[in-house]
Amino acid sequence: MNMAPNDVTGMPEQPRRTLPIAMRPWPPVPASPSSAWLDPQGTPADSVPAPPAAQDASPELSLSKLIAQLSRQLKSIEQTFTKALQQLAKSVESAPSSPSSSAAAPSGTAPRGANPYDGMIRRTAQRHDLDPALLNAVIRQESGFNPQARSSAGAMGLMQLMPDTAKSLGVTDAFDPAQNLEGGAKLLRGLIDQYGGRLDLALAAYNAGSGAVDKYHGVPPFAETRNYVHAILDDYKASALRA
Repeated sequence: MNMAPNDVTGMPEQPRRTLPIAMRPWPPVPASPSSAWLDPQGTPADSVPAPPAAQDASPELSLSKLIAQLSRQLKSIEQTFTKALQQLAKSVESAPSSPSSSAAAPSGTAPRGANPYDGMIRRTAQRHDLDPALLNAVIRQESGFNPQARSSAGAMGLMQLMPDTAKSLGVTDAFDPAQNLEGGAKLLRGLIDQYGGRLDLALAAYNAGSGAVDKYHGVPPFAETRNYVHAILDDYKASALRA
């Protein structure tokens, strides 16, 4: 291929070879501020202020916030716990009594071990030289500690005194616990002395009368009286074992 001569040198013009765009060297980045790279808004990148660094929270402020948060959580837990206790108390109050408890203690009587007249019984027993446990056993068998108890035969109060017996003992109000206890303890003490300290005979006489004991020369062969004596003696022995 013929080359046109150069106008200056007279030599044939050499063909120019152009590198592909991908192989061309990129121009160096100008260092002058006037030719600095610009951000999309036309502001020089070097002059764009950096975002302010996050300021560390004051240690005192952070601790105060933590304490306040813990206080709120503790208060919430306390309220929840209090509500749970209140609900539990209501459920216990509304729960029906167990069948075994109701069978052991008749309505209006105190269950075994519970005694609303303990102090009065102890003082009365001491005055008449009786064991309080024995007096407790008699009262539990007679009335279940119900001062308003009345039998079909007319016996009254804690120790179930018959009207004539109560009158002979100086009891004017058999439904008054103090008077009833005083009269019943006096009667029981007299029967124990009458039968030489034999509790079985004294208890039998308390239930069936001295005439029946004297007639049979011992505990009368009445099922009610025999069960009465055995129940009180068993209760009295159990109390002695618990003491």
